[in-house]
Amino acid sequence: MVKIGIVGAGYIAQSHARGYAADPRAELAYVVEPVAEKAAALAGKYGARVLPSLDALLASDVEVVSICTPSPTHADLAVAALGAGKHVLCEKPVARTMADGERIVAAGRRGPGLLMIGHVSRFEPDHDAAYRAVRAGRIGELRMMSQSLVGERPTWSEHDWLGDADQSGGPLVDLAIHSFDYLNWVSGARPVRVHAIGSARADGVVDYAIATVRYDNGAMAVVETSWGHPAGHGLELTTELTGSAGRITWDYAGTAVASLKRAGAPARAMSQLGNRGFVAQIKAFLDAVESGGPSPVPAEDGLLALEVALAAVESLRTRRVVHLTGSKEAAR
Repeated sequence: MVKIGIVGAGYIAQSHARGYAADPRAELAYVVEPVAEKAAALAGKYGARVLPSLDALLASDVEVVSICTPSPTHADLAVAALGAGKHVLCEKPVARTMADGERIVAAGRRGPGLLMIGHVSRFEPDHDAAYRAVRAGRIGELRMMSQSLVGERPTWSEHDWLGDADQSGGPLVDLAIHSFDYLNWVSGARPVRVHAIGSARADGVVDYAIATVRYDNGAMAVVETSWGHPAGHGLELTTELTGSAGRITWDYAGTAVASLKRAGAPARAMSQLGNRGFVAQIKAFLDAVESGGPSPVPAEDGLLALEVALAAVESLRTRRVVHLTGSKEAAR
């Protein structure tokens, strides 16, 4: 059994825990979380032990560390865990800044542990099937991509860190990072230019944006993101991949198998996806740990997605096109 430690016990940590629980090779052994009630709840559900700090976790017999904490904390945690020889699954975005992201990439290259970034969209059945179809040439040369990933304002984060743009980067960095990574991956091309427009709430926090991305092979992408949808609508996704010989489209509503209707609330789709993406992601990670690699989602890919997201934020701020020069770590 591979002993697992999760740092963080919030919303995303729950998904990681369920993924590990679904794999017979994994034992969720430890939880590190400063909020005692949350730590006890997560640990108690899976028979894990609460530890007081990252240092205590790294001094234990843990083999794998899942980092499920706010983005600005990722670098220090990942670098320390990798330096202690642990395998690391770090939630997206890889970091809040390029400098921190580059620290994580460099630490991953030093090893000896395996480093993976948790871009779970790659492991969702619909996204994976479309990727395979594109790579098999079934729609010809990929020319135009679009993805809309929109939802209500997240309210579950501790001290509302997601609502603080300085910490989370807003929906362009925390939510659209899924789209930027997936479209980079499915295209197999390098983004070279980004332009974004958007709108903000009365307090100045951007809650809706559209970004266009140009790739070095001539392909284009449009990414729509929002945290401004009405409460109760959940997360909605629509994707279109257009090539010279065909087109692939899908949405979350199309993957739903039922509709849940409750008095006084809007109808909500019951998706068949559930936690399947996280289960597949954890399986791929443990497979790589078991075989010695390579990483299913290299840190360099996470850094590239972050570069696009931050370029979109910069474009929105300056109202100008941002040309990507590429980070030194991602280019190595």
